[in-house]
Amino acid sequence: MDGFDMNGVSWRVVRVSPGDPVLVDRTGAMTVATTDPSTLTVYVSSALGGRFLGRVLVHEIAHCAIFSFGLVDDIHRMCHPAYWIEAEEWVCNFLADYGTMV
Repeated sequence: MDGFDMNGVSWRVVRVSPGDPVLVDRTGAMTVATTDPSTLTVYVSSALGGRFLGRVLVHEIAHCAIFSFGLVDDIHRMCHPAYWIEAEEWVCNFLADYGTMV
């Protein structure tokens, strides 16, 4: 997958080396994938494969949906600012873990 469109927003998917600085998330932790709404790009470690890669892609595409559909303001409205990132991650993990069962 090189990219996709969601609600009129075109996103790119780029595989990067596992130590690439773009894989540092908003909390400063090195991760296996990140989504950057400023560049409309999902960055995924080239070390990933199989089912885990699929789960990670669903998680990151959920971040894209939050941005593409303007849902981040809803998350911010519904929880304390200290939990904004954690709430967004919870939503993305929920979709990655249970989306296919729903």
